[in-house]
Amino acid sequence: MRTLAIRRVLTRTAQTHARTAAAAAQVPLQSAALRPIVPGQPQVGRRSFCAGAVEDSEPTYASGDLSGYKVFDHDGPFELSTGAVLPELHIAYETWGNLNAEKNNAILLQCGMSASSHACSNAGNPTKGWWEDYIGPGKALDTRVFYVICTNNLGGCYGTTGPSSFHPDGRRWGSRFPRFEVYDQVAAQFKLLDHLEIQKVHACVGSSLGGMQSVCAAARFPDRVGKFISISACAKSFPGSMAFRHAQRSAIMNDPNWNNGDYYERKLPEAGLRLAREIGTITYRSGKEWQDRFGQGRFSTEFKGLRNEFQIEKYLSHQGKKWVNNYDPNSMLWISKAMDGFTLELPGADGKPCLKTGMALAQQPALVIGVQHDVLFPVWQQKEIADTLRANGNKSVAYYELDSTFGHDTFLLSQETIGPAVKGHLEQEPHGAKHLWEAKAHSFHDILQAVGELTSTADMMRCMFRALSRNGETVEREELRYATKLFLASDGTNDQRIDNIFNTRLRKRKNVTLKEYLALREAFADSSYETYLP
Repeated sequence: MRTLAIRRVLTRTAQTHARTAAAAAQVPLQSAALRPIVPGQPQVGRRSFCAGAVEDSEPTYASGDLSGYKVFDHDGPFELSTGAVLPELHIAYETWGNLNAEKNNAILLQCGMSASSHACSNAGNPTKGWWEDYIGPGKALDTRVFYVICTNNLGGCYGTTGPSSFHPDGRRWGSRFPRFEVYDQVAAQFKLLDHLEIQKVHACVGSSLGGMQSVCAAARFPDRVGKFISISACAKSFPGSMAFRHAQRSAIMNDPNWNNGDYYERKLPEAGLRLAREIGTITYRSGKEWQDRFGQGRFSTEFKGLRNEFQIEKYLSHQGKKWVNNYDPNSMLWISKAMDGFTLELPGADGKPCLKTGMALAQQPALVIGVQHDVLFPVWQQKEIADTLRANGNKSVAYYELDSTFGHDTFLLSQETIGPAVKGHLEQEPHGAKHLWEAKAHSFHDILQAVGELTSTADMMRCMFRALSRNGETVEREELRYATKLFLASDGTNDQRIDNIFNTRLRKRKNVTLKEYLALREAFADSSYETYLP
């Protein structure tokens, strides 16, 4: 009977946690600010920017199934820093983990130029996301304690308002879409946080454009950011990356089908989009990687014309084709232009633009990571961020340089080098995750006490041992000691007494068997409370 009672309590507890997780992971769809999304959206005319792509070993920011996200509809016009006004703003987002009662465990994951909100698989969309290896239980963004939020950027084409969205007059925005800045993308994200009633995030985490946004959030919304991580990004765009992006825009704008951005009911500027992506791919990787990977290798020994003779040519052509019907050309134009104009400079004491002045309020613990082979965001730009933070008196700045030949794409392809640093920064003090883990421990403690009231100490000891051993023969002594303290607290057995029992009877044991553990029962509790122990 007591064993049956344990099962019933654990079942009810699991069901309660499941309901709690579901409620915390997504705002009820009955809310007027949310709309359910049907698979295949968003679409541009008959053209879908969620179409699948050829699978390969490359990172896939935007290909595959992008359904299943939620959309926040901002109540009222959204004013841009450029002076323009969007009459309405919709933000596509996805979440992982559970938002706690205090709403202080949220992480805002900020993404790159062409990324969707689908950073990781979830119940709404089981397709792998672009940061799949970083998000989940025990991973860098640990969903056992954190509530992770990722949006599609303002100007994008995966559910958030952008050039391909409908204007209130029923037509696509196209060329009429107003210019915006990176700051506006961050401000839009904080409108979503307002809606979710999250006053302050545990951290902002971003790479590439997302890394620019994370620094911007820390400097412009200092009271709402606990700490931040910026990977392969900058605090001010420099002419080198601006030149690359200019070439990409030129490829699209010189395509006759671009039609000044009003092509949604016409033919897609496919050739320009392919070339823009090929140019971008050159900046995302490194010459060292391609030398090792391709060299001067040919995939064909036949000399027929001038097209795709070498392996590197075929590779770039494939990357260009992947963007067709996967990404909106106008999104690339508008977002890249915002990146070009990005700077955190503010007027200094002499009235001239000053990065130190503009970043003065970013005093949160910071992790800045650069990659030595990054062509698009040279590593000196990440060092500039770290140096400026330190010059402003920030005492909690960690800076790393990685010698990865993946170049700018390292943050997508090298979880084993970046993930541990990210996890460490998010959870270490100051402003770490100690209080979140303690809250989890207290909840576990309360559950154990509730179950313990329905059964004998012996039965509880058996259940706990089997759970910790995972069907093995032994449990590590210190792990068993800690768990014993949790479930015996309700009996008034203090920690010192439990320590004395373990130190006396199991002093020479590193691992403990079930028989050895059960032999401690008489020392733990009154025999009058216990049921028969065979």
